[in-house]
Amino acid sequence: MRTLFPAMASATAGAIMLLVAVGAESQQQLRQREQVQERKQERIGKREIIPGSELMTAEEREAYRRRYAAAKTDAERDQVRADHVKAMEERARLRGLQLAQPVAPKGDGK
Repeated sequence: MRTLFPAMASATAGAIMLLVAVGAESQQQLRQREQVQERKQERIGKREIIPGSELMTAEEREAYRRRYAAAKTDAERDQVRADHVKAMEERARLRGLQLAQPVAPKGDGK
């Protein structure tokens, strides 16, 4: 019995240490998930609503986002946007539709 007690105490201590380590890891993973979620919400708040996006494929929307992000100045971004709006208005006209007035992104910061 005397030899069994130290083994049980050691096993119990080991199990407790394992639970503490797992708990700490879970807390770290939870914090990381929360940070990712916060960053997503920030991006959503800053993300532009692409004019005519309902007339575009996912690939076209992504290509537009890349062109817009690659523009180095406000003037270049304005030109990318203006060219895109013109193209979407033409696409809508050909389909007998009318686009809503485009709204520039808020707080772009670029």
